[in-house]
Amino acid sequence: MQDLSLAAFSEALTHGITWFVVATTLISGIVRGFSGFGGALIFIPVVSAALGPRIAVPTFYLSDLGSATPYGIASVRKCNWAMVLPMLLGTWIAQPFGAILLETLNPLALRWGMAAMVFAMLALLLTGWRFRGQPRTWLTFAVGIFAGGIGGATGISGPPVIAYWLGGRTDAALTRANIMVYYAFSSMAIDVIYFFKGIFTAQIFFYALLVWPCYAAGLAIGARLFGVASDQTFRRVAYALVAISAVISMPIFDGLVRP
Repeated sequence: MQDLSLAAFSEALTHGITWFVVATTLISGIVRGFSGFGGALIFIPVVSAALGPRIAVPTFYLSDLGSATPYGIASVRKCNWAMVLPMLLGTWIAQPFGAILLETLNPLALRWGMAAMVFAMLALLLTGWRFRGQPRTWLTFAVGIFAGGIGGATGISGPPVIAYWLGGRTDAALTRANIMVYYAFSSMAIDVIYFFKGIFTAQIFFYALLVWPCYAAGLAIGARLFGVASDQTFRRVAYALVAISAVISMPIFDGLVRP
């Protein structure tokens, strides 16, 4: 598929893999809308297994721009900029290097890296391990550099950010706002980088247009569940979904995803 023609769009709608991607998008949006993170942990590894990382990663960021980013912008007044800005600065510096890795690394190596990042994130969530030290500006900046590098390459920057921020004494609402704002501005930055590097091809725009409504709907559903559904129950389901996505995204299980 090299164009955005009506014929190409119609043909894609007849493929089972397309609806598999759409369903994955809806689930990832619900998880992201509820918790403030986790969408990439489900969407990117699974869709990378179906379409390849050089389609999945930019497709996620492009659809995220028009759906999740507004939620982050809405949280600007609720976040703590003294905590968010050093993280963002580090991320912005490292993201171009991550984009280079996305372009140049072997797709198979990228997918194994994605699976490793998802399993690392799942381990953090399940074990409850967090950084317990005193947050420092230089350390926040360093975490941002690491997150920006791996995020630009794999789209999965959650493990260092979540482990660092969820370990403090900040209340849950403020932490959620910080995460939402961080991801909004870091996602906008990587979109700009991908655009100028020519990573956003016609094929990427095609899939982004296809999945964006589902991701936006999932975000809305997840946001409504926040504060309504049982946090413990929802998170258990979310963890299970993340684990499933990590397993089926591994290259050795390509037969489960690809026809």
